[in-house]
This record gives sequence, C-alpha cells and structure tokens, in this order.
Amino acid sequence: TTVIHKCTEGTTYVDKKYSNNKAAAEKLGLTWAAYHFATGSDGAKQAEHFIKHAGTVKRYIVDLESNPQGSTVGKAQAEALVQKIKEKTGSYPIVYGSKYFLDALNSQVLAKCPLWVASYNSSPKMPKNWSSWLMWQYTDGSVGPTPHTVKGIGKVDRSYLNSDSL
Repeated sequence: TTVIHKCTEGTTYVDKKYSNNKAAAEKLGLTWAAYHFATGSDGAKQAEHFIKHAGTVKRYIVDLESNPQGSTVGKAQAEALVQKIKEKTGSYPIVYGSKYFLDALNSQVLAKCPLWVASYNSSPKMPKNWSSWLMWQYTDGSVGPTPHTVKGIGKVDRSYLNSDSL
C-alpha cells in the first residue's frame, strides 16, 4: 500500500503534518509518495523546495491545476519544475491534472511524465499529449463514479492504479 501525502506548495509552504505522518506510515511498512501543489512562482525553486522537504520517497508527484488561493502554474513553471525534479532525482515525477488543464499547458516536456489524470467520468478523458495513464482519479468524493466514501473516513478522493505498483 502506498500513501500519497501533500508535502509542499509553491516555494515556501510545507504541510505541518507531513514529517510525522511519513514517519508513522514508514513505521507501519507503508510505501510513501509525496506531492507538490504547483503555483505560478519559479518552477526550479519549487522543485528544490519540494525535494528538500519531501526527503526520500517512492514517487514525487506534481499537482497541476488552478490555484484558488493565488497564482496558477503556467507552462514555463511546470516544465522547469518537472525538469529540475528529473535532474535532481533521476526520474520524472508523476503529473496530476485534468485533461482540460493539461491540454491548456500543451507541453511535450510534461508528457514525458507518468500521468495521474483527474476525470470524474465513467472512463478517463485523456489529455492530448498522453496515450496512457498511471492513475485515474475518478471521484473527488462527491462527483464521479462510486464509491465516494471509505468506511470510517467518509468522502475521499479515489483513484485507480493502472499498474502493479506505484
């Protein structure tokens, strides 16, 4: 089982629960993946901030979507972010986003990354630069195919994995 946890956002924010939750999950033998919510700030600086605070993880994930709290990531920032992660870790991060947001970025650089597509439909709507998905988020806990809940937790984002492991 893999836990995916938000680590950072932009160039300054760090989730206060990240380190303790990572340590607890690893103590239980769970695999850990971290995600970064990208903003409109310098992409390379975002990558440095993310890697510094994420530590050693199974997978790095970059969340590309509209930012209701501030500047939204653009193509140049997103490309610099994934390229710096590739340079520092040796692997491209997983890119999370919707068909519509990723189509607007229209990046061949981003298309080198494994895709985690957000698509609340009976089958995933694919961004134009990808032919396959690694993960498909089919519900945000309210919209999309069921199930929407996890017993004891309630409404949650849920995804399918198109592989034997993350």
